[in-house]
Amino acid sequence: MKKESLHFHLLLALLILTPAIASSADSIPNAYLRVTVQQKEEGKINKGFHILELSCWDGNCSLSSVSLNQCMESGSGEKVFYPKVQYSTTWMGNLKVKNEGNSLVVQETGSDIGGDYVVNLRFDYKPVGKDKSVNRLIGFSGGYVKNSLILKKVLTTDYVPLPKANQVMKLDCSVLLPGIDKE
Repeated sequence: MKKESLHFHLLLALLILTPAIASSADSIPNAYLRVTVQQKEEGKINKGFHILELSCWDGNCSLSSVSLNQCMESGSGEKVFYPKVQYSTTWMGNLKVKNEGNSLVVQETGSDIGGDYVVNLRFDYKPVGKDKSVNRLIGFSGGYVKNSLILKKVLTTDYVPLPKANQVMKLDCSVLLPGIDKE
């Protein structure tokens, strides 16, 4: 009797877990979605641009962000920005992605010198092709919450997407790029 009960419970567990495991990986389509956003804090849109790129393949996803036009004083007195690149992945454990209808819902967690943060993004897409791959972004919303150690308060920032698929934008300052430091 014990042996039959054990087999029954193992079979039941296998039947319960198998669809959940299969559907979690299968429900995330192969995707390549990009959007440029600006940050909105306390009702004001900052001049910086952040290019977000979500890429998913076989249920594994990565999110990269390149920040531009965040102008500041350089040592020479000229206003410049340094491109900031951030990267997270599902296999590194700092990114979670789930599919809700025709939306990929993304959560990125991390910490930096200023504190811990959580980024929540929603990429609305239209499937294309026979294989239902995703590369057409039709809607976006998102933002982040950061517990700032420096300011000793919680900051909430909304992401405002650029309204057209492709736009030419003039930047407010020069770019500062790294090179070789010769003595």
